[in-house]
Amino acid sequence: MNTSLIENTLGFIYNVCFISCYWPQIIKSLKTKSVQDVSIALFIISIIGYMSATAYAVMKFGLDFWLLANYVLSGFSSAFMVYVYYKYK
Repeated sequence: MNTSLIENTLGFIYNVCFISCYWPQIIKSLKTKSVQDVSIALFIISIIGYMSATAYAVMKFGLDFWLLANYVLSGFSSAFMVYVYYKYK
């Protein structure tokens, strides 16, 4: 089997999983307009981690599509949850 196809398939799967992992909480918070039990520290630390990982990946590997897509889109998801948190806090 073509290793490039395997790499791209695995890259797609991990991106979908990591990018979408915050959305159940975001959707629940938007529906209920409540963030009472949300740990905002998780999302703030995630943003810092994704920013650091993005810089590291660019410096170490160059412009790798799957890494950058994961880090940037997941970082935006975390940032959006921080926005939702402060909107409904």
